[in-house]
Amino acid sequence: MSTTRSFSLTLALGLALSLTACGGKKEEASGGGAAKAGEAGGKAGEAGGAKAGGGNKAGVDFAAIKAKIDAAKTKEDIDAVFDSCMGAMMDLGIKGGVKEPDKDPDYRATCKIGLTRQRAKIVIADSTPEKMNTMCLSAAIQTEELAEEGGPEAAEMKQLLADVNKACGL
Repeated sequence: MSTTRSFSLTLALGLALSLTACGGKKEEASGGGAAKAGEAGGKAGEAGGAKAGGGNKAGVDFAAIKAKIDAAKTKEDIDAVFDSCMGAMMDLGIKGGVKEPDKDPDYRATCKIGLTRQRAKIVIADSTPEKMNTMCLSAAIQTEELAEEGGPEAAEMKQLLADVNKACGL
């Protein structure tokens, strides 16, 4: 992708995500946020006191978030998991003292790589070049970013990017 196009897509994704995040805050303020996906799992981990397996740090239950990612089938499911991941990032930073939560191995494996894989899987299954899934652009941006980071999953992300672009007609 060209730098200008990539920047435009990143900007569009950022705006969309900030609007989604703001919508969640309104729901929380009205009392509807207490039962939100992810918060219950995070609170349960805190209340339990015991650090169960699956990467439970600072009250973050990555196994529960991973289960939600695996079960996600729609944009709304992905948005709920994204909210859980943002909560996990904040918990890692504030409660866990992690300076760069997005580089934490459990967070990265679950919320960056795992969520990107699932979003791409949904987009590929649900899109045609004539009818793009609403998550096509965010899936393309995320897979491209992970491919360019050059981690062990880079080759997989390059292939996912090609598949997303083909399915979405990008």
